[in-house]
Amino acid sequence: MSLYVLHSEKVYIECDMEYSAGKDVSCIIRGATAECVKSALAKINGADYITVKGGEEVNVTISTSVFKAGKTPGELIRELFILLRAC
Repeated sequence: MSLYVLHSEKVYIECDMEYSAGKDVSCIIRGATAECVKSALAKINGADYITVKGGEEVNVTISTSVFKAGKTPGELIRELFILLRAC
């Protein structure tokens, strides 16, 4: 497992970056509600490649087909992290 972790005082994101064809990137987000995550995603180009499941921990899945849009999963995660700090 290859982990990518971003954290601030409010938000913690941990993603399993070990992806391949047919295996997407999965992330756990703590410190932000599912509504906040969905609101932040509305501001990101490429967000249509991301699915969100809410709860106390928000689970996010990023499709590896995002490469077709000219973005990487890591770029989307960083953009999301920046926006979530404002929630």
